[in-house]
Amino acid sequence: MKWSEEELKALEIGVVGGFARGCQAGGITQFSLLSAVGSTAKSRIRYVRVMGLKEETVQGIGFQRLAIFRPGIIAGNAHTPRYAAWLGRLIPGPFGTIEQDDIGRAFVAEFISSSAPVCTENDIRVYQVTESAKLAQW
Repeated sequence: MKWSEEELKALEIGVVGGFARGCQAGGITQFSLLSAVGSTAKSRIRYVRVMGLKEETVQGIGFQRLAIFRPGIIAGNAHTPRYAAWLGRLIPGPFGTIEQDDIGRAFVAEFISSSAPVCTENDIRVYQVTESAKLAQW
């Protein structure tokens, strides 16, 4: 499916941002966000730019703790062709492949590790592929 920039913004910024605002309004103090490698609102690449805008939106909500996961190629999901996941295994660093299940485990590990009440205000942590994979090994 080919998404226009406005459709992508409606989903990533509108829906995800609305969900995050609802969580914060309901008293949730920590939040984890799935973004993308290289995300920045100043990018000329549409997807990376929208992911950067999504990050800025969620950061602006003011969670006490925010974990941002920036995977490269996500293997094991319906939107990633197998050949892309295979080729991504040849790429070292943040643009490489990470298994979908490892991202899920990293999300859980982040919440478990941050459950102690030592969070400072606006504690933002960003996890690239290698950090996410290490976190998933908990």
